[in-house]
Amino acid sequence: MDKRRGWGLIAGLGLAGTLVAAAAEKPDWQVELVPSLWVAGLSGDGAINGRDVDYDRSTGDLLEHLEAGGSLAGKMVYKQFALGGQIDGYELSTDALKLDGVPLAGQMDTDMLFAELAAGYVFKGWKEGQTFTLAAGLRYAHIESDLDVTGAGTIRHSQDLLDPMVILWPSLPLFASKIQGMSLVPAFSIGGGGDSDLVFELYPQLRYRVTPHVVVRFGYRVVGYKVKEDPDNELDFKLSGFIAGLGAMF
Repeated sequence: MDKRRGWGLIAGLGLAGTLVAAAAEKPDWQVELVPSLWVAGLSGDGAINGRDVDYDRSTGDLLEHLEAGGSLAGKMVYKQFALGGQIDGYELSTDALKLDGVPLAGQMDTDMLFAELAAGYVFKGWKEGQTFTLAAGLRYAHIESDLDVTGAGTIRHSQDLLDPMVILWPSLPLFASKIQGMSLVPAFSIGGGGDSDLVFELYPQLRYRVTPHVVVRFGYRVVGYKVKEDPDNELDFKLSGFIAGLGAMF
């Protein structure tokens, strides 16, 4: 995939962020911006330049291997129309490796950049305050992997992936009679058919509106990819772990 398409999507996210800031001053708009830290474990398998690789880094021992990781999500709603986007960036390392089925003395360093932009329609639920947003959009991923095999050098591979996505954003108030501002706001998405065979996200999370303009989110996020460029280069992985953020709501 031409990397320019991916950076074009990121530029679109930047423009969306500008629109969010402008919309925050208008009463007809509902706007939310939340930066988060995602402590995610990496697991999967694939082939890099014809070598079969299995890798795993559990959430429990990730902190000492997570050099940088973060996320910025935004969503704005105008009447029944919604626009949302998210950018994630990570540098991950693991030495829990198998190469061609044999435990490997070495390390794999992986840099990942994800960007998503989607637009949709907001449907009202069966109870007061409930909404269900059905959206469609694009997700871009830039993935660079360096497989350092002790005594055998380094194998490098990079991928740029752009795929269409279908997304569901429910918003379900919890304990409304006892706790004001608490809601369940999961995200579910599935896609592929562009540069990837399959892309999915499962993201159950809670949102608590501390004040009219301060919001806290906490949840568990899973992002998965399945990609086959050719028989010598395949990728099937999951990032999963807890995510927490503190942001603004207007």
